[in-house]
Amino acid sequence: MNLNLYTYCRLIMNVIVLSGYGLNCEEETVFAFLKAGELLSCNVQVKVMHINEVVSNPRLLKGYNVLVIPGGFSYGDYTGAGNAFALRMLNNFKEEIEEFLTADKLVLGICNGCQVLIRVISDFSCITLLSNSVKQYQCRWVKVKVNQLNDSVWLYELDELYIPVAHGEGRFFLESNSIDVSIKDKIALQYVTDKGNLANQQFPYNPNGSVYDIAALSSNNGRVLVMMPHPERAVFFLQQDNWSEIKEQCLRSDIPYPIYGDGIKIFCNAVKYFHSM
Repeated sequence: MNLNLYTYCRLIMNVIVLSGYGLNCEEETVFAFLKAGELLSCNVQVKVMHINEVVSNPRLLKGYNVLVIPGGFSYGDYTGAGNAFALRMLNNFKEEIEEFLTADKLVLGICNGCQVLIRVISDFSCITLLSNSVKQYQCRWVKVKVNQLNDSVWLYELDELYIPVAHGEGRFFLESNSIDVSIKDKIALQYVTDKGNLANQQFPYNPNGSVYDIAALSSNNGRVLVMMPHPERAVFFLQQDNWSEIKEQCLRSDIPYPIYGDGIKIFCNAVKYFHSM
C-alpha cells in the first residue's frame, strides 16, 4: 500500500458524520476532513446525518467510505457516557455496522464517539471507560505518543501529537491487572509527559487515570480508531494553548511558526489511505 502524498485525486471520499441527541462537534469534524482534502488536493465530501435518518434507512451507510461519531454528550450521558447512543445503533442497524466494518472502510470515534464505539465494536469488548480518576471533568491540552506496535491507518507515520481533551468519563479500564495480549496491540495512543515518557497514570499528563496511559485504541485491522482526545480541535497551530509562547520563540529564532496543528495529520492520513486503495 502506497501512502505517498497525491497532487490530484479523482475519487470522491464520502464521509458521514452522525449527529443528534447531544453530539455537538459535527461542524469542527466536517471542517477537519474538508481541510485535509484541500491540503492533499483530494475530493472529500462530508455529510452530517442525524442518527434517526440512518435508523429509518440503514442502507444509507453503504454510500459512505468513512463513518465518524464526533464528540458531545449524547443523551446527556445518562446510563453512562455513550451507552444510550450505542444501544440505539445496535438495536437498529447492527447488521449494517458489521458490513461497514468488514468492508475496506474507515471508522473514527472521538470522545463521546469513542465512548459509543467502545460499546458497539467487538474488538474493544475487553475494555471499558469509567469516570476520570480525579473525579472531575478535564479540559486541557495533552501530549500523546503513537504506539509503534499498532498499525492504525489513522496514525500512519505519526509519533507525538499535541491535542486537547475534554471529558468526564475518559478512563480506559481493564479488569485484569496485567496487560492482556488482546489489548496490547490495540493501544494506539498513550499519554506522555512533556519529555515524551509514558505518564504512568500521573496527573495532569494522564488527565483521567487510564490504565497503561491509553488515550486511543485501534481495531485489529487498523481501520477503526477510537480516541478520547479531540483532533478536530487541533487543526490550526493558533488553537493551541501554548501558541503565543511558541510563536515568540520562532520569531526570535527567525524561523516560521507552524500554520497547522497536530490534529489535522490524523484526517490527512484517512484521505491518503482512501486514495491509495
